[in-house]
Amino acid sequence: MKSTRRFCVFSIGFLLTGLAWSAAKSLTGDDYLTPHLKVSQSYSNVFAIAHAVKAQGFDEYVRRNGGSGDYSVTTASNNAWQFRGTYHYDGQAPVPIGELRDGGRTACNDGKCVPYDDGTGLLYNPTLWGTPPKHLEAGVSWTMHLEMPWELGGPNGTQTVTVIHVDPATGTATLKREGTSEGFFADEPAQLKMVRSGQTVVLNLVPGETHWRGHATFTKGVVISDELVMTRKDILRSDDGQEFKAVELNAAPWPAEPD
Repeated sequence: MKSTRRFCVFSIGFLLTGLAWSAAKSLTGDDYLTPHLKVSQSYSNVFAIAHAVKAQGFDEYVRRNGGSGDYSVTTASNNAWQFRGTYHYDGQAPVPIGELRDGGRTACNDGKCVPYDDGTGLLYNPTLWGTPPKHLEAGVSWTMHLEMPWELGGPNGTQTVTVIHVDPATGTATLKREGTSEGFFADEPAQLKMVRSGQTVVLNLVPGETHWRGHATFTKGVVISDELVMTRKDILRSDDGQEFKAVELNAAPWPAEPD
């Protein structure tokens, strides 16, 4: 499922059917956040993200990426799901969608499996959100350690997840995530091209502290919406040793948070 992209997939809309649950049922954290997919179910989403870097003396670097995805479940078990479908990135050839394993922690395609480190996706990913607590209600929170780098965070990150709202009638939960880390993101290039006085300059990236904050809504473990803003303080270093302070921002949508 993972492509060569750097910045995606942030889901901002889903088409779902059959979501109503009996309000009389007492739901657990697994009921809200662990995926309950069935064969022949279909899902569609759209995603968009913007990446900007500001450094004194340079033109602001801004890139946007977006597209859509269509998923049809072909096999399903308690913690693994295969899909038939494709991602359609703006201006690019379609990318096939493969399989998610380990409860959403691992993505596989064409026989190759990698940790699923996208900022979000179709399903709740315990790697990025933690194991769902048994009791879930507004105000409940947990703090987790993000050992590996991910799409918008460096290694050895710390994140707090807080429950904002739950709806037992539909099995829907809205969560807030806020965290910090330092260092390179997963698969992040070590250099960045900036423009100064009309000339393109290749600079070495020295990533600093990252801070992220956002909200996501899940229904039975499926991502219904996800908004996230990441800011990071960087140093951009030229080959001759000059250093430039920079502020980097990634957002989906743009912006998701007032600050």
